[in-house]
Amino acid sequence: MMAVMQVHTIDLRFRNRARAIASFLVEGPDGFILIETGPESCRETLLRELASRQIKPEEIAAVFVTHIHLDHAGSAGWWAGQGVPVHVHPKGAKHLVDPERLEASARQVYGEQFDELWGAMVPAPEECIVAVANDELIEVAGLQLRTLETPGHCFHHHAYQLDDVIFAGDAAGAKIDHSDFISVTSAPPQFHLEHTLSSIGHLSARGPKSLYLTHFGEVENPGPHLNSYRDAVELNALFVQQRLAEGMDAEALRVAYEAFQMEQAFRAQIPSEVWSTLQEINGTAMCADGIRLYWEKLTDHRA
Repeated sequence: MMAVMQVHTIDLRFRNRARAIASFLVEGPDGFILIETGPESCRETLLRELASRQIKPEEIAAVFVTHIHLDHAGSAGWWAGQGVPVHVHPKGAKHLVDPERLEASARQVYGEQFDELWGAMVPAPEECIVAVANDELIEVAGLQLRTLETPGHCFHHHAYQLDDVIFAGDAAGAKIDHSDFISVTSAPPQFHLEHTLSSIGHLSARGPKSLYLTHFGEVENPGPHLNSYRDAVELNALFVQQRLAEGMDAEALRVAYEAFQMEQAFRAQIPSEVWSTLQEINGTAMCADGIRLYWEKLTDHRA
């Protein structure tokens, strides 16, 4: 028998932007779980939203993060420090217990902006970090939640399925408004084309009736969305491959990829503020680098 649940999408108002990063509060028959913590810089926003629903942090039965990138799991250590079990992919667990390397790498990328963007990560008590395997069924708060191995955006990515609802993290792209434009989440250094396409197929095969994206919110037509996302991934990967074949360097490729994305966004008639938000959370320069590195690694491997 299907458990009764209710999903509340919480807008973390990243950098005071609407619909950039979501956390999902799931209300089950016996309590609450949280899917995605968001960054440490948004923790107070999340806590205020929970307080407005009369929910204290210690009343959250469990936290689930799709992967350990800072926009998804930056405050996971704080939640674990409250005694809340944090479920994560086995390859990501050690980085929540000891985030020094993860944070140092991010600080190199973001420099002086790091603290404003993400806030410093808090090491998680090891006993509160739960490494969960693929296709594992977890019972909590009267709910049955299944892990879905979905690499491609990174190697340590899970989606989570509750009944006929899937929380996709970054495995199904970023879609901020109701247009046809889906931003391909291809951040370096672990983007992998074949794994991404396989994960899209895996999500499609589960036949969800509803799909939740961390960037941002509910997609009510998962089948067409996943088909469109597959097309977008293939199209953008081919574009980068062709530019590299023409001898384009990394900087020129970033410019060309941004122009290519802007053309697609213009055709989809997305508002300028939506484009700006997408650039904030899934910037075209970063995504171009991710796809470029994939093709370059593939070429080096075949050489």
